[in-house]
Amino acid sequence: MNLKSNLLTLGLMFLCASFFAQDVISVSGVVLNKKNNQPLYGALVRFDQTSYGSNTNADGGFNFSAPSGKYTLVVNLLSYNEIRKEINLNGPISLKIELEENTEDLNLVVVSAGRYEQNIGEVTVSMEVIQPKLLEDKNVVNIDEILQQTPGVAIVDDEPQIRSGSGYSFGAGSRVQVLVDNIPILSGDAGKPSWGFLPTENVSQIEIIKGASSVLYGSSALSGVINFRTAYPTAIPKTKLTVYHGMYSKPQSEEGFYWERQGMKSGINFSHSQKFGKLDFVFASSMQYDDGHLGPIIDSLGQFENSSYNPKNVNRYSAGNRARFNLQLRYRATERLYLGVSSIYSAGNSLATLLWNNSTTGLYSAYEGSATRTIQQLYTVDPFIEYQGKRGATHTLRTRWQSLDNNNDNNQGNFSDVLYGEYQVQKNWDLDRIKNFTTTAGLVGIQTDARGELFVGGNADGHNTAKNYAAYVQLDKKLWDKLNLSGGLRYEQFQINEEKQGKPVFRAGANYKVSKATYVRASLGQGYRFPSIAEKFIVTGLGAINIFANPDLKPETSNNVEIGVKQGFKIGEFKGFADFAVFQQKFENFIEFTFGQWTPVPFTNLEELNNAIGFKSLNTGEAMVRGAEFSLLGTGKIGETQIDILGGYTYTKPVSTTPDYVYAVTQQQPGTLVISEFAQASYLSTSENSSNNILKYRLEHLVRLDCGLTRKNLTAGISFRYNSHMQNIDNAFGKLEDQFPAIFNPGINQWRAEHTTGDYVFDLRLGYKFSDKQRIAIMVNNVLNREYAIRPLSIEEPRMTMIQYTLSL
Repeated sequence: MNLKSNLLTLGLMFLCASFFAQDVISVSGVVLNKKNNQPLYGALVRFDQTSYGSNTNADGGFNFSAPSGKYTLVVNLLSYNEIRKEINLNGPISLKIELEENTEDLNLVVVSAGRYEQNIGEVTVSMEVIQPKLLEDKNVVNIDEILQQTPGVAIVDDEPQIRSGSGYSFGAGSRVQVLVDNIPILSGDAGKPSWGFLPTENVSQIEIIKGASSVLYGSSALSGVINFRTAYPTAIPKTKLTVYHGMYSKPQSEEGFYWERQGMKSGINFSHSQKFGKLDFVFASSMQYDDGHLGPIIDSLGQFENSSYNPKNVNRYSAGNRARFNLQLRYRATERLYLGVSSIYSAGNSLATLLWNNSTTGLYSAYEGSATRTIQQLYTVDPFIEYQGKRGATHTLRTRWQSLDNNNDNNQGNFSDVLYGEYQVQKNWDLDRIKNFTTTAGLVGIQTDARGELFVGGNADGHNTAKNYAAYVQLDKKLWDKLNLSGGLRYEQFQINEEKQGKPVFRAGANYKVSKATYVRASLGQGYRFPSIAEKFIVTGLGAINIFANPDLKPETSNNVEIGVKQGFKIGEFKGFADFAVFQQKFENFIEFTFGQWTPVPFTNLEELNNAIGFKSLNTGEAMVRGAEFSLLGTGKIGETQIDILGGYTYTKPVSTTPDYVYAVTQQQPGTLVISEFAQASYLSTSENSSNNILKYRLEHLVRLDCGLTRKNLTAGISFRYNSHMQNIDNAFGKLEDQFPAIFNPGINQWRAEHTTGDYVFDLRLGYKFSDKQRIAIMVNNVLNREYAIRPLSIEEPRMTMIQYTLSL
């Protein structure tokens, strides 16, 4: 009986094996761009209605296996037309597949919204994209120069504002996360971007997300994200050399012009990218010498130097020299495994001025003690590993060591080391027969070690540490080829010295394709920002202005909602998007950098008031920003002329919703003085103009427009920027000037009384291409030579005329 049973079992097993056994056959090949024959990475090659298929690697290659039979081969890639082809698979095959670009729509591809490639029309948040051509045409040497041309973005004293989400903060605690290839570059101690550190010579594109993005990008993404994406080499080696030289015009204010020689700016940029077998190589460098637009340093005797132009000298109040070197290496260890490292080294010597001397004769000089010379060195080393699975899963490990050394001449230097690591796994489930479904998950760890005289408010020796750990997950699903849904969750934990806190945040969004080129979107996002080391512990003084520590500063949170519609258009060969959005962001424990008197002073020595007044980061209660925005992005030809347009109008109403809330009290002791307005600090008591409860240091109306024209070898362009009047600032400036002019008298009251209508600036550019290799251009920024200040007490640049020569090999 046992023998019969065993024979029966073996027989059944043999029959099953014979029934299911089929030949497995190799399918391989390459996917190329039909127009330029370049390999296409990330294309999905599959047999329809099966799980057989693969994604292409960086060389455009693919391979997978399937049983013999008849199939429909489908090849998809974003921004390209789908290919469908009948295949009779009865032996190994190798295919050469050429995809044509979809020319019907703009097809602008972005990655920042979901950390994977998406058509900009289908994302669930507001985004702007800056292409590298605009940077080259405007001769952008610092990224902040082009960001302030972006709809909804303003740069105030190097600090990015997106839709009035932040004000003035002395460079500490940015609410906008700044990234290079998805890795944060904000300084670990102050949370401040170093714009000159970013390699403008090697740009793929710049992507700006507007609104809370903390789920994917962490604490500093409370109001948005700026992601700077660098470029890797193509099959054709590229070398570019750019040299430029320019001169500042005399300012409008003759009485403020006390020197003889106008300031100059010159520089050189170089980049080379090339493939060496399996190695991708990019090297870029930049050197810049800038006199700045302010006057020469005035010594204690009122003397100054009228020297001839010397690029090595940094002897003017806004002068700066800088050198930067960037290296990128990426090695294809196997068909799917990539090893790489990026490194940037930047060194500079600069003189920064916090306050002008006065609003008439001293507009272009510095208030006594408010100028700081900084010798800065900044290094980053970013090793990474990436494995791209055949079935849509990508594993990425990105790390960074960042070292920042600011050697300041007022014995207020600071040094920080940052260690960053992030592991991410992303999976596209198409080959598992879950169509249009992408999951993204990751773990993040950041450690900061900060030392310096600036941070003695934490520990007496100025040594403070910070740790940040997070885990996140995001799901993105497309239904019926029309509805895109996105949802994510992140848990973030922070620790500065011994203080530890954590919080979860989530986001959700939807985008519905109403018609061929009409998209309606809605999003909801939470934000959570832990204060930086600088905000909590900085102690410093710059002339009459002091910065006070606040070790009790708490994290701030926000909720952001937005509804928008994006309409694609095509007029002949000119195509683009028009976008309209309404938005609201609410803040709790809102952190504002507030000016006031924070310690009492004795009546017998009122000069001590100098040491009692200044800025302090405080939790000021609750706030809200509401607004609307229209933006336009277009590119293409009308006749024989190529036209590129980027522009928009942004209206915001940033208000305090707890204007009576008293968030700080300065107790008056017997025999001491506390200025009455500063004794109990609230929004109302510290505001110069509290009409409609508008927050301080905000610009309610922004207009941005850039239009570039190219016809044959000639290029031309015009840029326009309008910033409305900054309605509200700290009233302490004006009150001190009125009551204690011997201590503080920069003329702010007179300036603000005379400048109430906002400021507009025009830039022009004209270029000519002699050949495919050589180009010369002239740029004139602030053509009308307008005299204006975005942030009070800091005058902006007058007209700058610059000539540029570019050699491309």
